[in-house]
Amino acid sequence: MFSRAALIPLLLAASVGIPYVASNGPDLSGLWPSKSEQSANKYSDQSVGMAHGVHPPIDLPVQGPGAVLYPTTMPLEGMPSMSLHEIFRFDISKEWVYHRWARKSTALAELGLYGIRVPLVSGTKLHDLAGSLTYFFGEDGRLQRISFVGRTGDSTQLVMLLVQRYGLVRQATPVVGEQVFQIRRKDQVFSEMRTRPAPVLWASTPHDSFSVELHLQRPDVQTPLPPRNLPMPQLVSSQPPTNLPAPPAEGGQAAPAAESVAEVAEEETKEPWKAFFPRSRVPKPQVDSLDRRERYW
Repeated sequence: MFSRAALIPLLLAASVGIPYVASNGPDLSGLWPSKSEQSANKYSDQSVGMAHGVHPPIDLPVQGPGAVLYPTTMPLEGMPSMSLHEIFRFDISKEWVYHRWARKSTALAELGLYGIRVPLVSGTKLHDLAGSLTYFFGEDGRLQRISFVGRTGDSTQLVMLLVQRYGLVRQATPVVGEQVFQIRRKDQVFSEMRTRPAPVLWASTPHDSFSVELHLQRPDVQTPLPPRNLPMPQLVSSQPPTNLPAPPAEGGQAAPAAESVAEVAEEETKEPWKAFFPRSRVPKPQVDSLDRRERYW
């Protein structure tokens, strides 16, 4: 412990010496770079690294749940620059699909088949594809069907692949501008591809010029594709027939049933919305209870 008598000279010396050094001491600010110099050095280091082929690391966004624990650099659309010959082949396994795409959809309803749907961007050229790609595997683990729905800028390479490798044949179609290629056995279709030009063609988006719908099956598959267009159900008109003669009534009086039918038909003609509710086919007590519904509300 210093005595009080010894501390007084030290305090006096500090009160005089510190202000003197602060005002008359050497300038040390040049020993540390300023903020502008630090940023300039940072950009110069990056430019030098890029010139020598060394690129700075890029922070990839989080790609789904668990990406912090299991990080991946694979893009969601799969490996870049995939050739069409590599995509549309039947020696593919489930593990091959799992390793090439970061996100897969497996909850697909298809009888007897296990589907894996993935997003596809095969490249940036005009003949590349962009859309939804689905692989269907059978119970034995073999690939049975490949389906693709998406767009392309030029369908020539895809058509040549399907015609030369799998034997699809062009078919006539009544739709102007549509191209249809199929594998048919009698009246059944086993593989099919349809291409159609976009309603509006933009010079700035040439890759969206054609829509493509493809369903390709193994050559040895014996199950045809499901029908493309189901027949529309015939709508039964709710208008009662008015040209039928009324049955004769006893006592020479007109049949009340025929009169009620005619009144309902005239009412539905005046108000067309009532045609959606066939009142003529509902029992009269039920109609009366519906008319008195304000009692219950």
